[in-house]
Amino acid sequence: MDPLFAHLSRTYRQLRLIAGCTLIAAPLLILAVSYMRELRIEPTLSHYYFVEPTPGLVRTLFTGFLIFVGGILVAYRGFDNRDNWIHNAAGIFAVFVALFPKRCDPMGEPYCTPGLLSSLHLPSAILVFAFAAWAVVYCGGPKLRGKLLGEEILTLRRARKASLITMTAGVVLYVARPLLSRSIQNFKITILIVELLGFFGFAAHWLIMTWVIDKANRRIRQQRVSKSRERALAEGSDSKLRQSAQPSVIDADGADRLEIP
Repeated sequence: MDPLFAHLSRTYRQLRLIAGCTLIAAPLLILAVSYMRELRIEPTLSHYYFVEPTPGLVRTLFTGFLIFVGGILVAYRGFDNRDNWIHNAAGIFAVFVALFPKRCDPMGEPYCTPGLLSSLHLPSAILVFAFAAWAVVYCGGPKLRGKLLGEEILTLRRARKASLITMTAGVVLYVARPLLSRSIQNFKITILIVELLGFFGFAAHWLIMTWVIDKANRRIRQQRVSKSRERALAEGSDSKLRQSAQPSVIDADGADRLEIP
């Protein structure tokens, strides 16, 4: 394999893994650190911006998480132009959520301080989840799916359904809350659950897509080696056989590029 392509492939793989793991670990870390300090769970993740009397660890974790994930989504290059700008939009709005904190209530939130352009917080948060869901639905587009085979495509479709169900389950619960029992209506962390399910569903998309791409690339490498060996045997030359049996020097200009970055 071309060393440059191998380097790019590892870079994209690490970006996907880091995005998926961060979307799971960071929200849980924010909740855990805040609970250990304040002994309470806030109604939404956005409330953790104002959970401390002075900006400290929890606010840093909250804003750092959104800016970090946003940066990954902007840096990540999609499989085609549409896939790319969907992720870019999700990343930009994630950064907006961090930079423009929600409006707070001085009566209910004792550490409330005015934020910059707070009116942009809620639209940005909604758009983050909207573009994240769109990224799951698009799932790399036809360029990615065109390089996958039956079982790989089936796995990706199942993962897409599972991610979308997870991401929309919280929204359905929130919308249907007025029709449910009084105890559920008074459940104060419903929106927090919506947010966590959204992040976890998006994380599952990244992690399973990474696994499917790794599986497809292993298949492509094995096919390339098998074809090169068959070609070498047909030529009947021992020297050509030894040369063709090395994956790193076979079809460097063509077959290597069949792998998925």
